[in-house]
Amino acid sequence: MTSPTQAAVARRNENQPSLASVVQRMVPEIQRALPKHMNGDRMARLALTALRKDPKLAQCSEQSFAGALLTASALGLEVGVNDEAYLAPYKGEATLIVGYKGYAKLFWQSPLAKHLDAQPVHENDDFDYAYGLDPYLTHKPAKGDRGKITHYYAVAALSSGAKSFIVLTVDEVKALRGGKVGSSGGIADPMHWMEKKTAIRQVLKLMPKSTNLARAVESDEVSGGELYRQQLAENAEPSEPVRTSAERTDGPEQPALPTGAGAVPTWGPDQ
Repeated sequence: MTSPTQAAVARRNENQPSLASVVQRMVPEIQRALPKHMNGDRMARLALTALRKDPKLAQCSEQSFAGALLTASALGLEVGVNDEAYLAPYKGEATLIVGYKGYAKLFWQSPLAKHLDAQPVHENDDFDYAYGLDPYLTHKPAKGDRGKITHYYAVAALSSGAKSFIVLTVDEVKALRGGKVGSSGGIADPMHWMEKKTAIRQVLKLMPKSTNLARAVESDEVSGGELYRQQLAENAEPSEPVRTSAERTDGPEQPALPTGAGAVPTWGPDQ
């Protein structure tokens, strides 16, 4: 009799070659999605590396994996490299996680970018701020023992004069992260980048931003399946609404993202 563990391994072994072959067939779509200076073969290799490193990712649906990977490609963020972006498995769906360096990369691509920072505030620090018509924020870290972290903040400024900041308590950051504290997968994070990223994400919502940066904020921590459906809706012909596989009468929905209105993907399973 097959145990649950053996069944999971079997599913992994069945899905990994499938997703790997899908990634290889996706290279032309990946290249079209990427900014011109980036290479589709490299992005595909990074996706294959992510599959090899995380068996749970190999068990995710093809649609969710494709949606997350092509969205990362469209943003110009390399998955699993330099903390720009990650493909994370969650309940059988690949989820796109934009890293703190991914946000910084997209922010500094703007010629108007002037300043971006995020910091933790400890109980012994000299810290004060106020919102309103005359907002201000001052922070001088204490020397020696700084005590426990009480807040996180992020500040952003453009050369046009636009600037903003946001201050969040530790509990507010935890709530925004769905109750999560620290990094994923047991990775050491002594600089608290995951919490600082949460503050950066919130402050960027208040700032004028490029299309790519706005899309990153909207796509961060969204399941690849949802990103896939968004892509289908964006590329569907107005006269032919998007239908789910349950609604289709001409067979199951192809695990691919169209690259234009009415486009037919070149990497479907029957290719």
